[in-house]
Amino acid sequence: MVIRDTPTSSMIGHVVLELTQLPEQDLSLVIEFVDYLKRKRQAKSSHQLSVAEMRAEARRRVEKLRQVPRDEIVARFQELTEEIRQEAVDRGSR
Repeated sequence: MVIRDTPTSSMIGHVVLELTQLPEQDLSLVIEFVDYLKRKRQAKSSHQLSVAEMRAEARRRVEKLRQVPRDEIVARFQELTEEIRQEAVDRGSR
């Protein structure tokens, strides 16, 4: 997904279209990522995470991923790696 400088409504429409094409199990990852971005933005405005908070966040994410089969995580990671590689090739970088 390549996003350029476009009007907000167009960008939102593009995101919605991309979301409709995702497998259902990926939608929970998208929601988690959006939540993470919100928390990250709030943390920047208030304070940096302490080491203990970072560890707690890492443990929380590990617990969520424990329910996902390892093969599924590996497959999704490989897909994302290929998407990133292809995007770089399309842009002419290596």
